Amino acid sequence: MKSPYESYQRAQLGALALVVVLIVVGLFQLEHRWILLLMFYVLAASIAFEALIDKAREQKVNMIIHFTCAVIIFLFTTLLYF
Repeated sequence: MKSPYESYQRAQLGALALVVVLIVVGLFQLEHRWILLLMFYVLAASIAFEALIDKAREQKVNMIIHFTCAVIIFLFTTLLYF
């Protein structure tokens, strides 16, 4: 039987795999800083998926912690880039 939050878990794993690919590409393409910006945005999305999983599991405190962390990473990265 499928778990009700399996789609969130797959999205999170896909986002983490994309982060790893972007890290490797970013290491060799340092002149393209937008790749690193995209990597941090995808990392924030992965943490947001973790918050959605916590919401489905009805773990409100962990959901708030993960969502806050995702927002902080998104805002901090945007401020540093621009």
